[in-house]
Amino acid sequence: MNYADTTAPIYAELIREQGDVPGEVRRTAEEVMRDLSRVIQMPPAGLGPNGGQMAPMAQVSPMAPLQ
Repeated sequence: MNYADTTAPIYAELIREQGDVPGEVRRTAEEVMRDLSRVIQMPPAGLGPNGGQMAPMAQVSPMAPLQ
């Protein structure tokens, strides 16, 4: 998914200069998850390791400072 050409001219310029680093990271992470799923049996999304419901994670802004 590439929104660079329509929504953020600055982002489009960075992609032209540096490449689509977030897109490459996303593709690599998806590939690693596929590889791991062949080796490690993972519970369905939203289920904990014992089959119970997991507590929702706190929503953290990507721009929020680390504490």
